[in-house]
Amino acid sequence: MRRALPCVFAIAALCAVVPAAAAAAAAAAAAAAASTRYAIPALPLDQALILFGQQAGVSIGSGDPGIAAATANALRGRMGLDRALRNLLARTGYTYTVIDMRTVSITRLSLASAHVIKARPQALAQPNLLESDSISSEIIVTASKQRQPLANYPGSAHVERIGAIGLTAESGTAALIGRLPELVSTNLGPGRNKLFIRGIADSSFSGPTESTVGLYLGELRLTYNAPEPDIRLYDIDSVEIIEGPQGTLYGAGTLGGLIRIVPTPPDMGTFHAKASAGFAVTDQGRDSYDVGGTINLSVLPDRIALRIVGYGQNLGGYIDNAALGLRDTNRTRVGGLRATLRVNPGDDWQIDLSGLLQNTNTRDGQYAERGLAALTHAAAIAQPHDNDFRGLNFVLAKQWNDLALLSTTGIVRHDLTDRFDATGVAGTTGVTAYDRDEHIRLITHETRLSSHRADDRSWVAGFSYVRNVDRTLQALGMPSAPVQLSLVRNEKSEMAVFGETTVPVSARWAVTAGGRLVLAHSAGELQNAGAGGERNRKQIRLLPTVAATWRPLDDVQVFVRLQSGFRSGGLAVDPGGAVSKFDADEIYTGEAGLRFGKADTKAPSRLSGSIIGTYARWNDIQADLLDVRGFPQTTNIGTGQVFGVTADIGWRPIDALLIESAVFLNRSELLSPSAGLVGLDGTALPNVPNFGGRMSARFSQPVSNSLTLVLDTSVRYRSGSNVGTVPPLLLEQGEYFEVDAGAAIEAGSWKLTLDATNLMNSRSNRFAFGNPFSASLGQQVTPLRPRTIRLGLGIGF
Repeated sequence: MRRALPCVFAIAALCAVVPAAAAAAAAAAAAAAASTRYAIPALPLDQALILFGQQAGVSIGSGDPGIAAATANALRGRMGLDRALRNLLARTGYTYTVIDMRTVSITRLSLASAHVIKARPQALAQPNLLESDSISSEIIVTASKQRQPLANYPGSAHVERIGAIGLTAESGTAALIGRLPELVSTNLGPGRNKLFIRGIADSSFSGPTESTVGLYLGELRLTYNAPEPDIRLYDIDSVEIIEGPQGTLYGAGTLGGLIRIVPTPPDMGTFHAKASAGFAVTDQGRDSYDVGGTINLSVLPDRIALRIVGYGQNLGGYIDNAALGLRDTNRTRVGGLRATLRVNPGDDWQIDLSGLLQNTNTRDGQYAERGLAALTHAAAIAQPHDNDFRGLNFVLAKQWNDLALLSTTGIVRHDLTDRFDATGVAGTTGVTAYDRDEHIRLITHETRLSSHRADDRSWVAGFSYVRNVDRTLQALGMPSAPVQLSLVRNEKSEMAVFGETTVPVSARWAVTAGGRLVLAHSAGELQNAGAGGERNRKQIRLLPTVAATWRPLDDVQVFVRLQSGFRSGGLAVDPGGAVSKFDADEIYTGEAGLRFGKADTKAPSRLSGSIIGTYARWNDIQADLLDVRGFPQTTNIGTGQVFGVTADIGWRPIDALLIESAVFLNRSELLSPSAGLVGLDGTALPNVPNFGGRMSARFSQPVSNSLTLVLDTSVRYRSGSNVGTVPPLLLEQGEYFEVDAGAAIEAGSWKLTLDATNLMNSRSNRFAFGNPFSASLGQQVTPLRPRTIRLGLGIGF
């Protein structure tokens, strides 16, 4: 690598080489090991290096005239010189050399050097074979399983960094709804919602049908047919949202797409920690608090590291229960713990062992009823919900130049309990409770080989196995002793081989093709006393994908893509014990899009964005419904179609100001209803509004060498939609505005924040469903959480 040093550095280095080689080496090692506290905001690299030199007490030299065009990473906390330089220069295109204890040289990475570093990182570069490159200045879509830059990815993808407007560490995955209009959710409460992408929505609550959105934490698949657990985003680096279907790479059920949460990996370099705490007040509700912390331990430098994350939250209630005379009954408590042990045994092998647990407990439903006082419902009993999640993941990775091996095995235990007020249901007398207990066990495995070469030629191939066992118990009766109605066991498994490749056919054109061959097996059994009758079904499906990309300009990309997916059938049981089957459904989606500019925060374009159009045909749609009494049932409702257009723009009129806007247009309809659903032709699919939009702005400006001021605000709108496609859930919901604002002062390793959500204190209805046994009356609403103001403090060590 060519070094470009100022003359004074070159002369000094030359004079020192022969007489003091050993002393220089010792001095450099001592400088690298010394620990210094840094407080440097994200600035142009030349300015950041001046501050770095002042705080580290070293001289920084570089003869590269382009250094002012790069943007350095913010640097906060206590660390050694080597680690500080790595973090400061990551994704800038520059590297460093420690000359001696007082002298550091900064040089540009050539393309050839960058590829060498990607292929075989040195020990100080902390090889991380499981995440995106720490050297590249581009956003890497790791969910592509081929480490493709976003600019080359032939499909709809979003990479959201934690710390973006509205996406904070203490928030859960539900906060993504505010970032992306095309991502929507039900609003039953924390730990019990369903997510939908691109208008591919089947029903308002979770049953035996597989979720249409795949959810991952790193390489661990979190759910199969359960509600999304609303994992808190403490110590998360980024979140990737890939629109679907993603059947080729991720399996049959990802009809709408997938969400991949990318945790911050363990740091092999040194010990460091961070902590945060917040206190919030809610208008006409109870106060809330949250605490979280992260510890990184370098057990054996460059070989073994352990990273531990813990958090606890108390979300104050704001819904009153008039029947019981109780106020603010829907308090929610969330507690979680994550840990990752990383081992680098050498020769570019990497081993990760990760564990995750999160418990979410809500005391009562968060719905209100029309005709009562605001934020009030009337129920004869409390209606609590528990969501207890456990996960374990083992990952083995190996790098050979351009070739990478990754093998991952995951185990998930997911337990959910719900209680609803069923007083007045036909066949009951007095106060009646309906209990639903669900116990899910999910085992996943995948082994794959992948390659991404310097000429953007990439491929991935592998095999996978998924097994999900769901036991659901339903009971009805007196709250103190409800009587069991049914106990159903549904087991689904998939074995698959898959592959996908992207081949450049010219400097501007590339084609992508792939497929997944799936052997799916489903078995259902009614396990009531004296029951039986297990029902089995096997299917073999081929899920192809094909795409093409064209880059007419360096920062402009046009792409088209065709994809498919399916969900296997299963068994459903009504409360009377009648057993019915639901068939597999399948979807075919085509999309075309234009992407321009660079949105990477390290080297952003003044103007960037995308516009994408999609069409999907969905055959034999599976849906979890309610019967006329309010009990859950599962069936196929017919064939539908979905049209969608999304557009987003990011504009930086000045370096300190970012303005973002995004819109989503959707039209869905049921084309051919199943037998028994006469007259529902043209009915819209549930939960997805016809229109949604967001506009936000962030101003970030250093006010001194150690202080940075951040101000942000956002406005979101969603039009109306229906709770369900068929009665009794053919109810209107939505059509609301939401305004948030925030401010922060960053001072080195300290950060003070003030955030306001629902600033206008809107009482609009997000969702019109809370209790299935009275939903058909059309009186239920789920209002936005009232105006909440949070004061937060974060510190790094």
